[in-house]
Amino acid sequence: MSARLALLGCFVLLAGCGSSSDAGPGSDAGATHTSGDASVGTGTSDSGTIGYPSNPPPDGGTDGGSTGSDGGVAGATIPPGTTIWYVRPDGGSRYSANATDGQCDGLADVAYPGTGTNQHCAFGDYRYLYSDKSYNNSAWVIAGGDAVVLRGGPWRVGSDMTGSVPGGAFCVGIGNDCTSPPIPSGTAGKPTRIYGENYGSCSTKTQIFGSRGVGAIFTLNGSSFVDIDCLELTDHAQCSQTGATHLPSACTYQVDEYASNGLTTDVKTHDITLQDLDIHGFTSRAMIGPIGGEIDVNRVRMAYNGNAGWDFDDGNATQSVNGNVKASYLTIEWNGCNEEYPVTHQYSAISCYDDNSGGYGDGLGTPPTPLDFSCDHCQADYNTQDGMDLGHTQQSTISFTNSLMYGNMGGTYKIGPNYRMTLTNDLSLGNCKRMSAAIGDVPSTFNASLSDFCRAGDQMGANFYAGASAADSVLDYEFNTFVGYESTTIDVQCSGASCPDVQYTFRNNLVVGYADPTYDNGEDPGMFYNVSPTAEDHNLFFDLRSIQCPTGHTGEVCVDPKLTGEPTFVNEASLDDFAFTLTSGSPAKGAGVAVPGITTDRTGATRANPPSVGAYE
Repeated sequence: MSARLALLGCFVLLAGCGSSSDAGPGSDAGATHTSGDASVGTGTSDSGTIGYPSNPPPDGGTDGGSTGSDGGVAGATIPPGTTIWYVRPDGGSRYSANATDGQCDGLADVAYPGTGTNQHCAFGDYRYLYSDKSYNNSAWVIAGGDAVVLRGGPWRVGSDMTGSVPGGAFCVGIGNDCTSPPIPSGTAGKPTRIYGENYGSCSTKTQIFGSRGVGAIFTLNGSSFVDIDCLELTDHAQCSQTGATHLPSACTYQVDEYASNGLTTDVKTHDITLQDLDIHGFTSRAMIGPIGGEIDVNRVRMAYNGNAGWDFDDGNATQSVNGNVKASYLTIEWNGCNEEYPVTHQYSAISCYDDNSGGYGDGLGTPPTPLDFSCDHCQADYNTQDGMDLGHTQQSTISFTNSLMYGNMGGTYKIGPNYRMTLTNDLSLGNCKRMSAAIGDVPSTFNASLSDFCRAGDQMGANFYAGASAADSVLDYEFNTFVGYESTTIDVQCSGASCPDVQYTFRNNLVVGYADPTYDNGEDPGMFYNVSPTAEDHNLFFDLRSIQCPTGHTGEVCVDPKLTGEPTFVNEASLDDFAFTLTSGSPAKGAGVAVPGITTDRTGATRANPPSVGAYE
């Protein structure tokens, strides 16, 4: 596994994990698809340096993170008394009423003994969990509230084209896709669990890969109270279903080892926990569909998916119902890009597409929908459209804390007409042309089809919901550090004719502008556009064309913040070494004002009184 960037405290670039070399039926051992730039930091130190493309995480972290130190959530457990099903390379075939010659019942963590039927031993193929190879059989053998433990692998989902029928006798009579049916729902006290074998510590993840055009690894449509933990979800192909040119080649159904999506959801999907997952390399999305309740996400990476990372639009603009995402240490990167296979580069994007070349590319996107969304220590980088595009959400609560966005071709944090919106201790680097130039060890073809750089025109944006009361018209930017050259730093609008009761606070923020000579006539960026803050104080501005000091607001200065690294802009790679932390002589130190409820900076360090301006104390 290659060294990873120093990424400012969002150290969960969850790994494509090594897989067991043990071979068994359907295990396809040795055909790994481990992402080349994936590692996981588990500590709490934070250098404040982008430092890409080659620096390791500044905490020197290792893959995994079982103690909750990098997200506050401990590793998964299976309570006593739970029915546990096992899959392992030395297991046997599934015994059932339809398959009386089957070797194992799947209920013991032991190998098939070599003789006999219906032995107390593990299944030897993941697909035995939902197919016994009898005609038209596609139903989970597990019940709601059961647990599955997957050992070894990689494990295939979909057809393997062996034998005389598609699917190699799996999924006979149900079509060639051979995906699993929706996971059986558990209960609040007893969720259904599907875990990789190292679920307690997640030192390595068990791989499940989709093949021959399967629609998804996991179908969560209609599922509730399901926990999925310590898995790598991917495919074993580099063909493309996205873009006008389909570089390096178009996918052929039932021939190429590709899969469209990692997970699918619908309006009946709720109370799902996704933890310690690496979802990468799919031709469409890591995750797609609306939701019908709470989804908890912790230490999850969605990367190198051909169309988008997490897309709440099922293609019909179906709205989520009671949707509520609670995410921590979610990393969404390089979406809109196809992943090479096998991976040979640190950055494994072999081809990327934007909306000018038949692609899409949002890291996270939604249709017009209500959706409460909170994200702590989250990250979005190198997506071919916007980083976190919640610009179509409405009448909801949106929160970003201790998060980081950079290198996206569109905006960074985008928020639609909602009631309550907060950004606290966040970092944003608005370098929207970064993907126009080489980025470290990446295939030279990665940006051949990219052209719509800086499509948003602003670094970040938000909207107020027209006609909402003052209590439901709240936008707070506090203790953030924003850097970049996009035309406007923050564009805030009203969704209708007027929003008379807005409460728009801009306080204790540090904003640094750069001029890119190849963009926007080489001008420094502007600061506010459309709606201006109603409460503005104790901010530090530097090199912004629309800000002149004195501003008339308490505690505001226009001065070089003297950050740890402020490189001169020469080309698109110049800002790679930008360091957001404060030097000892920074005028941002102690220049802020205390805010009730905000007592730490993005690293967890206690805020002084008076506190420093920006995301770092």
